[in-house]
Amino acid sequence: MAIPIIFKQRRVVGEIRNLDIQKNNKTDLIVWWYCGIYKNSLAESQPKVLIAFRKMLPDGLSDEIIMHRVSLTSLGQMRVGTIWKNGMCHAEAVFDNEIFNVDFTQGRWKFRSFYDAVLHNEPLPFPQSIHPLKYDADNNWLIEFPLSNGGRLIVPCIEFFSRCYGRSQEIKRVLATFPWHEEGKIEKSRLYAPLNDFEEVGKMKVKLRKRMVNGDVVFLAHAKYDPFAESAAKSIYAQIEAQYVPESNKPAILKAGPWFQGEALIKANGVWFEDGKSFLALQVVGCSDPGGVSIFRDRENTSNTGPVKEGAELGTTWDGSPARVLKKLPEIVDLTGDEEPDHGAATVEVNDPAFEILGARRVIIDVRREHANSTKGKVGDGGNPSAFSGGDPYGGNKDIGHASIHARPVMESHGALRDIWDALLYMHREKPQLISSVNWYTYEDGFQAGIEPNLIPLQPFSVEEAAGIDTLTRNWLYYDTKDNKRRGALVARVIINGKSIYLFEIQRRPYNKLQADGTKESSEQSFRGLVFILDDQRDFEAWISQLLNRVRYVRGIVMRLVGECPGKAATFKHKPAKNEQVPCEAAVRNALNKVGIIVTE
Repeated sequence: MAIPIIFKQRRVVGEIRNLDIQKNNKTDLIVWWYCGIYKNSLAESQPKVLIAFRKMLPDGLSDEIIMHRVSLTSLGQMRVGTIWKNGMCHAEAVFDNEIFNVDFTQGRWKFRSFYDAVLHNEPLPFPQSIHPLKYDADNNWLIEFPLSNGGRLIVPCIEFFSRCYGRSQEIKRVLATFPWHEEGKIEKSRLYAPLNDFEEVGKMKVKLRKRMVNGDVVFLAHAKYDPFAESAAKSIYAQIEAQYVPESNKPAILKAGPWFQGEALIKANGVWFEDGKSFLALQVVGCSDPGGVSIFRDRENTSNTGPVKEGAELGTTWDGSPARVLKKLPEIVDLTGDEEPDHGAATVEVNDPAFEILGARRVIIDVRREHANSTKGKVGDGGNPSAFSGGDPYGGNKDIGHASIHARPVMESHGALRDIWDALLYMHREKPQLISSVNWYTYEDGFQAGIEPNLIPLQPFSVEEAAGIDTLTRNWLYYDTKDNKRRGALVARVIINGKSIYLFEIQRRPYNKLQADGTKESSEQSFRGLVFILDDQRDFEAWISQLLNRVRYVRGIVMRLVGECPGKAATFKHKPAKNEQVPCEAAVRNALNKVGIIVTE
């Protein structure tokens, strides 16, 4: 009997072929549920996850469950709802999307399972009518967060572990495969390299091993300095080891909960139930960072140094790193969990879906050394492997390269105007010695500091002005034409080395952008920003009044107003960059550069 399909689908372009399922994947299979973790006898450094699939039928989904074991490092590619054939994903389910306010504090959430609920005669975690499982008493652990509306947020533990314990799949592999480093012997850790300098009370310092990505540092800093996070990290291997029985066909059922305490945000795709009060999160797509002191980030294979000092060790900086990162990827990247990478083989960078950092981003300070202690040395060619693996290197001549799989951390965007303001605040916190203050301005309040900026509303055209203006220009003035809500403008001042630099941004009108698959995505109008430095600060109020008046006539195209500024002015785009820590950080740096202010990373 077919199960009705209650979700829409969208096509995706697959670039990854999973060899773990390819041979038995001749028909469309949808990833339905994660069912525990196995040790891997073929490739010991790569644990496998038991995944439940359903067949896609012409009239719905099969009621039969098909099980496959897939390497843990592939889990970010093989999300619940993705649809696979011949080992490649070509479509995915479109679930509801929502952000939830929850509390990660111990005691404010709990682990649940259908088995546990049946055993203790308790309410079930969610009605299986919305997402039917193979067993009514399924024993996989879920996290239950109470919501302020009286409902519940339900998150599968393996999904939470895969998405929220750092950004790289390497972290998850190491935590699931090896015991935590011995106390006092952090130099033996696969996660942390020994610090070059000394520890300091009240400071978090982390030196990442070569296989870690920069986005891993928040999790690793807390796992190093916070006993609550350390306990969560340690427990992963301990649980798998405790449940391991040689020759048994039973997987380890994982409990993986929050690793920091306090209020948090979670963004997820999933299914509503209980009349829209509760939510089953099938895909975690974002989470907030824990608050705390700045984190000092260093790398074992850092390039953030000055010249090589006299007497430096030659050719050791990148020892243990993959021989070569392939710049041009194969048309299809084959991933395997049944083979280990060859020693010295090349590596590919495989991107999991981006992970949104919600709320305020943790301040990360990259350590820069005046002198390098060693040189890079000669890098091997690494060949052109035919397949790639996320495990530890073992042996050679297998034609297996290394796959570095990770999710790119991105900040949740609140629109370009607000992102510019948030980027200014972030850069002020990160570089207070350079950026001494950041303020917003309105006529009524003057210059003010604070997290929430006020905007200056654009004035409506007078009867006389409107008589000679076309309808498009008159309507542009409004952010919401139905309710006659006028646009606002952000006027921000940044003081750098005693000099005042101003940024001017127009409020954008939101709209739904139609995607190629027929779904709609929230978007907004696009405008350039304006940056300027005045020759005489006494001209500020007169220039702002002129700017707010004139911007109405040019419908926000500030490029037409640059020549009117009594000083130096330029426009800038809001183009993102890979290395920016918050949205529009690159845009702010570009804006400041346009007026001769260089802010180094």
